[in-house]
Amino acid sequence: MLWTEIVLIALVAAVVIVALVWLAAGRIDRLHRRVDRAWASLHLQLTRRASLALLLAHSHVWEAEPSAAVTAAARAALQAPPGGREHSDLTAALRAAAVPAAAPTGAAPTGGERDALLYDMAAVWYRALVARRFLNDAVSLTRRLRSRRLVRFFHLAGGTPMPATCDIDDAPPPNLTIA
Repeated sequence: MLWTEIVLIALVAAVVIVALVWLAAGRIDRLHRRVDRAWASLHLQLTRRASLALLLAHSHVWEAEPSAAVTAAARAALQAPPGGREHSDLTAALRAAAVPAAAPTGAAPTGGERDALLYDMAAVWYRALVARRFLNDAVSLTRRLRSRRLVRFFHLAGGTPMPATCDIDDAPPPNLTIA
C-alpha cells in the first residue's frame, strides 16, 4: 500500500468521524431546544390550570372550606416553578374538592356557566397531561442520546445540565371528564 492510499483512507475516516460528531451535536442541540419548549408549554398549561382553579374557587362552585383550600393551592401553584410540588398540591386540593353534581345554593353560577368552567378545566387538564408527556418523552430522548459514547467522549452537550423529567400528580378528579 502506498503512503498516498494510507493518507487518503485516514482523510476519509476523519471526514466520517467529523460528520458523525457534527450530526450528533446538531441532534443534541435540537433535543435540548425541544426540552426547553416542552417546559415552556407545560408551564403555560399549569399556569392556566391554576388560574382556572382560582376562578372556579371564586365562582361558588364549592362550599367555603373546599374553595379556600383550592384558592390557597392555586395561588401557591401560580407562584411555583413548573413541575413544583405545589402543582401536585393543587391537584390534590381539586380532587378533594370534587366537582359536585349540583352547585350549592347562593351565588353559584348557572348551569351553563358552571358547565363552561368545568369544560374549560377539563380541556386545560388534558393539555397539561399532554404537555407533561411531551416533556418527559423529550427528556428521555435527550438522556438516551447524551449517554452514548461518542457524545460523552467529545463532550458534545457542553455545560448544559442533564434535563429532568416532571413528576407531578396530574390525575384528574374522578368526576371531571377528560376527553
